[in-house]
Amino acid sequence: MELLSQDQTQETDQSWPSDRFQPQNTERRTLEQLWHAGHLQRHLDALERFYRAKRQEIQDLLANRQDTDSLVEIAKQLVIKNGIVDRIAETVDQIEAIESEIWIQGERGNYDRDRIAAEWASRHAAEWREWRIKEYLYATERMQDRLADCLQMAS
Repeated sequence: MELLSQDQTQETDQSWPSDRFQPQNTERRTLEQLWHAGHLQRHLDALERFYRAKRQEIQDLLANRQDTDSLVEIAKQLVIKNGIVDRIAETVDQIEAIESEIWIQGERGNYDRDRIAAEWASRHAAEWREWRIKEYLYATERMQDRLADCLQMAS
């Protein structure tokens, strides 16, 4: 069963590379709350590894632009293009979401774990992926100061 739903989209907005991934006001507030509560910081190390691995691609896309806004925009575009930043962590998080649904269904008397998992994947995997990308994009905005460090060659 493929849990990870991945889509590639084109840039349509300056601050958010795709309308699809541009959070609505309530989503933006939720992302801000998650950030201030410390829940999105767990993505920073994975994003940093991702951007370091994409260093050359970022530099090529930046060309001669040196401004932070361009760097953040290109970083966001790469997240959307790739759809996955940390495959292992994302898979573990999806499995936890499925296990939670299995537990909830079990409390209701439904014990068919395979069917519950398949239903979760078909109903929620794409939305889960979209939300995770929104988390990554928001965290990317907040890690502007670390992005430039990701472009430096490893010592």
